[in-house]
Amino acid sequence: MIPGPANVLSCPFCGGEKEVMSLVSGNTFGGTVWSDTRREYPMLPEVSPIQQCPHCKKYYFIEQAKREYSKDPESEMRSFGELGNLSYPELKEAKTQMESLSLTKMQRWILNHQLFMAYNDAFRRHPETVAFPPSEEDEAYYQQVIEELLDGIDQSADYELFHAELLRETGRFEEAKEILSHHTNEDDKWVVDAMLRHINDKDPAPFLLIEKGEVRD
Repeated sequence: MIPGPANVLSCPFCGGEKEVMSLVSGNTFGGTVWSDTRREYPMLPEVSPIQQCPHCKKYYFIEQAKREYSKDPESEMRSFGELGNLSYPELKEAKTQMESLSLTKMQRWILNHQLFMAYNDAFRRHPETVAFPPSEEDEAYYQQVIEELLDGIDQSADYELFHAELLRETGRFEEAKEILSHHTNEDDKWVVDAMLRHINDKDPAPFLLIEKGEVRD
């Protein structure tokens, strides 16, 4: 991994600037991949598609910000590791703020996808570390986010695995199994088989597909 100069974002609301990391090169070695599409690549970190301005505290999609690479030679190290990742509570705030905006279909999908993964981060991915279970309100919110993702999902074969995963995570196991029965890409058989095992066990939690570069059994 070779970091580049800081990517300077200008907030579309107040013009305040923040620096996030950029990369000249990276790789996926030692990466971890989860069934809910969470990907963690130590040598290829990704800047969050949704950012919070440190000045006015508003949230925006990174595509909405004016961007330029810093000319300061020290910015490379100063911005190293600065991805602007948002927690589940912060993404809930972002959605509340953005509800009054005219979001595109893709922006709405990205927001809900980020919320979906962040909820799993907070409550389901590592249950042994969760201090407090989600409230009934949070559980209902999570279900609503998934329903919105299902409503907006592309019905092409490229999205069948994710479609099935959303259904599995809401406990709609037979519907998930039906979607998987139509997925014929042999390259994905190992993923389908893993999902079917969890469906047959009536397990709705996200699970590891690849851990540190190695396929999980």
